[in-house]
Amino acid sequence: MEVNDIRKFNRFYTRVLGVFDESVFKLNYSLLEMRTLGEIGRNKGITGNSLSKYLNIDKGYLSRILNKLIKNQLIFKEKNERDNRVYHLFLTNEGEELNQYVEKESDEKVVELLKPLKDDEIQELKRSMVSIKSILNQVVITEQEGK
Repeated sequence: MEVNDIRKFNRFYTRVLGVFDESVFKLNYSLLEMRTLGEIGRNKGITGNSLSKYLNIDKGYLSRILNKLIKNQLIFKEKNERDNRVYHLFLTNEGEELNQYVEKESDEKVVELLKPLKDDEIQELKRSMVSIKSILNQVVITEQEGK
């Protein structure tokens, strides 16, 4: 497969997902802000450093996102008891509610997307996604080990 084929697929898939929508579900938050909120919800107590590495985004950019989420009372930070330089991130009750709403809406969007497909097509799609993830995960793990 050529680079152009992969990039063409990426452009197609990001369009399908609505990655470039100004906001997610008519909220005043970008996809990355909601993704950040979701990752904090899935990884209670995650540190900013770990989150930056996982999402593969610049620490300064992540800091601006976190500050917005803190200002809007969706997340809060707690100092690490052993190291005052490290903060752990958690969702507030409002953050939890918003995250649940976005998760539910995201699930419904996927259900709607797959509705026209037959069961065997959905199974093929799932197998293909598992295969893509497995193959690309080898590259990601190799890159992380090299750093």
